[in-house]
Amino acid sequence: MSSHRLTQDHWYALHCKSRHERQVDARLRAQGLTTYLAEHEAIAVWGARRRKVKKNILPGYVLVRAKMAAHTHLSILQTTSVVKIVGKPWPRLSWIPDEQIESLRLMLGAQVPVEEVSYWNLGDRVEVTSGPLTGLRGYVTTNEHRRNRVIVSIDLLRRSVAVEVEAQLLREVVPEAKP
Repeated sequence: MSSHRLTQDHWYALHCKSRHERQVDARLRAQGLTTYLAEHEAIAVWGARRRKVKKNILPGYVLVRAKMAAHTHLSILQTTSVVKIVGKPWPRLSWIPDEQIESLRLMLGAQVPVEEVSYWNLGDRVEVTSGPLTGLRGYVTTNEHRRNRVIVSIDLLRRSVAVEVEAQLLREVVPEAKP
């Protein structure tokens, strides 16, 4: 186990008690930690009433970026309503690559309609080259209307989110060679 791995900032997924994501987010921020709650605006319908609400696209999870030293790890786990850190146990913690978090942030920040989809790991890896989603990376697929969709996946959580993108705005991402 390399100590170098624990001294770098990484994104970690925290599993929280049901519907406690905002409270956990606030408590971790109060501790001085960087967090991300993947929320977007959705329309909720109650009978004849329609209302805009903020919905967590990753229900039950809060993402935290930290150097995971022993005291930080313990402090996070002792935070009220945190159930566990998702993945491998201390000191071999699993983290989420920065690229996946940045793609999720970009997608949710673009104010375009998104939908949660089944976790998906097949297809061509693409990047959006222009428009409000420039730089977004994910996997391409088509829906039942033959429109291109880019899927961003958070591998550790086995969750995916999709957005429709015009084909001419996509370019294939060539996989990096592994040493």
